Amino acid sequence: MKGIVFGLGSIGRRHGRNLRALGVGVAGFDPDPDRREVFAAEVAGSDVHASVEDVLQVSAEFAVIASPNAFHLKQALACARIGLHLFIEKPLGTDGTGVSELVAEVDRRGLVALLGSNWKFHPGPRRLKAIIDSGDLGRVLAVQALGGQYLPDWHPWEDYRGMYSSQHDLGGGVLLDSHDLDYLTWLVGPLASVTCRTTSTGTLEIDTCDLACLLLVFVSGATGTLQLDYLQRPYGRRVHITGSDGTAIWDHSEGAVRQYRGVTREWSELAIPSDYDLNEMYVEEMRHFLDCVARQRPTVTPLDQAVHVLSVLGHARASAGRGGVPTVVL
Repeated sequence: MKGIVFGLGSIGRRHGRNLRALGVGVAGFDPDPDRREVFAAEVAGSDVHASVEDVLQVSAEFAVIASPNAFHLKQALACARIGLHLFIEKPLGTDGTGVSELVAEVDRRGLVALLGSNWKFHPGPRRLKAIIDSGDLGRVLAVQALGGQYLPDWHPWEDYRGMYSSQHDLGGGVLLDSHDLDYLTWLVGPLASVTCRTTSTGTLEIDTCDLACLLLVFVSGATGTLQLDYLQRPYGRRVHITGSDGTAIWDHSEGAVRQYRGVTREWSELAIPSDYDLNEMYVEEMRHFLDCVARQRPTVTPLDQAVHVLSVLGHARASAGRGGVPTVVL
């Protein structure tokens, strides 16, 4: 197998290194010569290209779209049109432009597609999923979630104001960092409506929103709240699920999943090893994708799920633009 990585920034380099560790050949594309040079040095045996046209001449089976958000759909569609299976970093795009064409092309060619969803391969969310699926919580009634990190801490080796997250034209902004919506809809199911307020607090020198608060209503009837921000110090990611028969909580900072069973009135805890390497979830994610390509089977986050999350993001932005008016997703 060989894959083409589009976008050779930090996440592109991570995927490139992991692919090589899994024994897969790698080519890369990025218009920036410095990023190409670093990628070639870090990803042994890779070949790098300065134009999309050149890299699409490479003989490969799949593409990894790790460019800034604004380029995801265009590059994914170009790859699908020549029959490449798709690993697309979240989100699927910045709006719905090109979505129907991509879906049609993927369906027509029978391509495998995975939206980047690394947290589904982390022990914390996986344990929450197992608890919910076991029925131990009864019916899920409510969810509280938080996902945030101080933006200057993301890439301390570079000026955060130059990152795509800080630039509106590149598809940045905290709302489009959609990890949490991805795994919440995996845990609890699709959303029926969303209410959203966003703001730029002025504490960071960026032209994108750095704080978003969402009120979620799931098709199942469960309700939820989600806070996303570029402000949390230290890093925070937390999910609190209230069920009719108990409670389950994953706190990434505490390194544990705790469960309360209403019948026994007792807490139990699954500790995540303190030496757990976060790169493991990315390796497992890539291994899952390669296996699905080899076996021609659906991925854990197929294109229809990616489209749903992108629709939720669009409705959330519409709600925020109208001052927090609820919008119906389904």
